[in-house]
Amino acid sequence: MGAKDLAEKNLLQYKDVFSDIVNVNLFGGRCYVSAKELSREPGELITKAVSDDKLRQLQMDVPMKCKKHNRSFFLCLENQSDKNNVMPVRDMGYQHAKYMEQIKEVKESNRKTGNYPTPMTKELNDSQKLSPVITLVLNYSQKEWEKPRCLNDMLKFPEDMKCELEPWIPSYSVCVINLASQPETTIRQYQSDFKYIVRYLCCGNDRKKLDEYFQTTEFELDHPEAFLDWLSAVTNDTRYRKAKELIEETEGKGGKINMCVLLDMYEERGMEKGLEKGMEKGMEKGMEHGLDVAFNILKLSRIGMTENEIAEELCVSEEVVHKFSHIYS
Repeated sequence: MGAKDLAEKNLLQYKDVFSDIVNVNLFGGRCYVSAKELSREPGELITKAVSDDKLRQLQMDVPMKCKKHNRSFFLCLENQSDKNNVMPVRDMGYQHAKYMEQIKEVKESNRKTGNYPTPMTKELNDSQKLSPVITLVLNYSQKEWEKPRCLNDMLKFPEDMKCELEPWIPSYSVCVINLASQPETTIRQYQSDFKYIVRYLCCGNDRKKLDEYFQTTEFELDHPEAFLDWLSAVTNDTRYRKAKELIEETEGKGGKINMCVLLDMYEERGMEKGLEKGMEKGMEKGMEHGLDVAFNILKLSRIGMTENEIAEELCVSEEVVHKFSHIYS
């Protein structure tokens, strides 16, 4: 599994983020599912194929169970960095495995209590119902996922029989969320750290929009490390990961940071040292040194030293000190 996939899963495993995505995209922004009502489900499902009686393993990205009003339903968020042409069949596999798992549990309970259906061929009693299973596919790509969105999109019918055959095949639609093209009215409904991800994706590859996004956004994060890991994986830029050390904690939870000023700091110090060394390795070392300087500025400013005193202590310009200290002013 790639770094991007792991970073996406890591952020979505937080229940407040998971419930936020579900509420916006299933319930129109209404807070129907709360984090407290969610419990994590195993990401692996073991099934047995009828054809050869061999065990199979199905991997689900982030599945959870929601218990509400003494009833439960299952939700799964599937992360996709690009369109997958077999997604309808994959989702059928997830859903089939999850429903069969429930059937197995009910039948085992019936066996233990002697609550067998009559006749036995029913397998379950008439009153025994299963919990719904819902999958949301999150498309992080800049390209709109148009097809396939249902099983019929994957099928090639004989030309002279399509009209007769098609009505007999269940559609098995998949719920795809094209994050990069969500309208502003939808984006405003996000309450968790995921709102910063959707905003970022909506900028596309437009440098001007990205610059404006970083310059005007105050990142108040509940899960700063997970968010920065995601940003680092998506942009292939390790500076975001290093930024964890410079996040200002807010009342012991989460943190906030002005990403634009921070990245300017890295670039300025990295280029300065890189030019001195005259080689790529020197630039990398310079960036590391820039991080050390930024971290020390933060520590010294927190103990009450003035910008002039910090500049003298660290042998940097007052302009550099002021630029970074501004984050915490």
